Amino acid sequence: MSLIPFTKAPGAGHGLVARVWSPLGLTVASLCGITLAFYHGLWLPGLVLIKRDAFVLHVPLKLYLMERLVAGELPQWFPYDGLGRPFIGVPHTGIFHPFTVLYFLLPIHDAYRASTLLSCMLAALGAFVLGRTLNLSRTGALIAGIAFAISGFVVSVTDSLLYLYSICALPVFCLALEKALIGSRAWMVAPAAVWASVFLIGDVQTGYYYGFIALLWTAMRAPGSRLEAGLRLGLVAGLAVLLAGIQLGPAWAVFVDSDRMQPALFHDQALYWSTHPLRLVTVVAAPVAEHASPMHVGRFFFGQPGGLWAESLYLGLPVLGLALLGARHRRDLRVFVLLGGVALWLALGTYGGIYELFYRIIPLWAAFRYPEKLMGVVSFAAAMLAGAGLDSLRTGKGCPAAWLAATAVCAGVGLGLRAEPAAVWAAAWFNAPQALTQAVTDSAGLAFFYSAIAALGMWLIVIGARNARLGSPFALLALIALTVLDLSRANLGAYHTAPAKVATFIPPLAEAVRAREGTLSPGRFRIVTVVTLRHLTAMLDASLARGGDTWAVESVLHRHMLSPEHNAQFHIESANRYLPGSSSTFAAMSQHKLGMRVAARYNATYYVSGRLAFKDPQLAETIVAELRGLQLALFKNPFPVKPRVYLSRKPERAASPVDPAVLLARPDFPNGDVDVIETTDAALPGPELSGSAVIERYTPEEVRVRVETPQPAALILLDAFDQGWRATLENGLELPIMRANALVRAVAVPAGTHLVTFSYQTPLLKAGAAASLVGCLLCLGLITHARWRHRHPAGPRQ
Repeated sequence: MSLIPFTKAPGAGHGLVARVWSPLGLTVASLCGITLAFYHGLWLPGLVLIKRDAFVLHVPLKLYLMERLVAGELPQWFPYDGLGRPFIGVPHTGIFHPFTVLYFLLPIHDAYRASTLLSCMLAALGAFVLGRTLNLSRTGALIAGIAFAISGFVVSVTDSLLYLYSICALPVFCLALEKALIGSRAWMVAPAAVWASVFLIGDVQTGYYYGFIALLWTAMRAPGSRLEAGLRLGLVAGLAVLLAGIQLGPAWAVFVDSDRMQPALFHDQALYWSTHPLRLVTVVAAPVAEHASPMHVGRFFFGQPGGLWAESLYLGLPVLGLALLGARHRRDLRVFVLLGGVALWLALGTYGGIYELFYRIIPLWAAFRYPEKLMGVVSFAAAMLAGAGLDSLRTGKGCPAAWLAATAVCAGVGLGLRAEPAAVWAAAWFNAPQALTQAVTDSAGLAFFYSAIAALGMWLIVIGARNARLGSPFALLALIALTVLDLSRANLGAYHTAPAKVATFIPPLAEAVRAREGTLSPGRFRIVTVVTLRHLTAMLDASLARGGDTWAVESVLHRHMLSPEHNAQFHIESANRYLPGSSSTFAAMSQHKLGMRVAARYNATYYVSGRLAFKDPQLAETIVAELRGLQLALFKNPFPVKPRVYLSRKPERAASPVDPAVLLARPDFPNGDVDVIETTDAALPGPELSGSAVIERYTPEEVRVRVETPQPAALILLDAFDQGWRATLENGLELPIMRANALVRAVAVPAGTHLVTFSYQTPLLKAGAAASLVGCLLCLGLITHARWRHRHPAGPRQ
């Protein structure tokens, strides 16, 4: 008996080896190898992701998250952004997503890169498995996986993990939804879990879009009863909301008090990041203007002063040509045609018209921005159809002459753009500098030449295969190689890494603050960064003239400027806001030029700005430190700075919410003479001239203030007013928190010596956690019931 396992073990091992070396195993290994080779910057040691939010926002947030978690504390409040912000309630933090485990195992930057790499691998393998489920051949599914994983949009959003993960998880979501519609009800757990993970990582916008994608998929793919399919989809959506409740609950509490509840304030931002119709040219020809400033290109050609949202949208002629072929000959996959077409129309935003209609009539649509995010759905649909197109091509369908025609058109366009009149015409039409238009037209012409070469390569492969001059396996290998090379050539530069040292240096201005203030910690002073887009562009141009990657240079400049989220690493509080979903009052205040005098009212002690922006000789005496090479300077606020906590000398009651414009126009407010407190209680304490207030303990979620006053007084704490805060006296008596000066907190303190404690609990966190627990129990119940039914199938009684 003991010999049986021993004799079978080699067979089991040989079976595993056989599966690995099977055609399917080799195909999957090839897909993984290609993806890993393309994204080598995500796993090679000594590198960090450097572009935009990956460097400026997400990694600093993860640093703060792990600093608190390692200390055994749940971070609920973030004091380093805009007078303080909820941490869990801002979904970008992604604290409850499974990727958080990686940050316990790896250094922060490596964990972030690993999360990014896993997302890209998910895109490749998810598209492959979905393709096989939809009856694509192994090679067709391989092309679908490659075309999606290294498409321009996916590569471009490696700068934002939450946007990347949500689009990379889309094939897995569609796969799980397909199973849930045709399989047992236990399969409903799979799409619900994937959907919930998108909410948990923080991309509520794409999670919202998932609902419309699921409706379309169910309407076009569900077999049998529509009622049963609708019921299953409703249960999937309900499970997803329950599972993600621990994140959606706090996020809702922040959302209802944010600027996103006011479409009039948010409308311009929502339509600002539309995909310009001219950019669609780069879907077939790229890269364009790779050596020009993204800010200049965005401003002159697409009306976006901040640059392009997605650096590349490239899919290439091989993928698009195959996608058109698949759309024509695979009628059963028309769901991708409709999905891609509608997404493309919506991605045009203000240029397409339909986005504006959705903005006005569909609930919650107006809460989101970035129409260009829908180009990820377009890339996904095109990739899946390209896999189907390859299978159609193998059966002899399609006209080879179309590839030759595309070659001629691209070559002709390339020649036209490279001609000098093209740059002259572009300079006149776009009112852009001649040097910039010359760089754009030259690079666009070269991009079209490369597209012509790719189309010609496809024609040669198709002709060779049809004339039997090129064997089928060799033709397929050549087609795969051409697709990989074409996508890599255009998109490899759309994700950006840099040596790790750029993420670890301490900016000189932060060192200057530390030298003046000693050990840095929250609760003492704030800093304001005021750098105009024009000054930032000038600094960027000057730095690029000395060489370097555009995005690396811009990210390092933001670190030098002490941009808000970086300051969490240095324990310097910023009065600037960067996290999304700030309160509507804060958003309204930010529309006005507050100036140093008003900023002093909110404990802003230091300013970072351009050296030449302060022409007043009096201000020159307040310079603490400067970076002459960048024309940056750190200033001490010349106006009297209010301490973080104080007793109001002139509290003034306001029975209704304060209008920021009216408040700022009052001469006695900037001078610090008055505190306007919103309350319906007529018994507001009078002025206090002899008392004192001192902070005894300051942590993100708890502030203790020792107050001594001979009469009742209004205590002002210059931290953001938020519904999650409560104030109590030493005897447990709760003090109502009132909004003061439009942004901060105030309480009425009775006469005597008291210890006032401000404590924060994330709103709806406990309710959301309970909902997530219920969702987990329901999922477990569905799975357990399915396993029981499988082991005990119903049958006729004996």
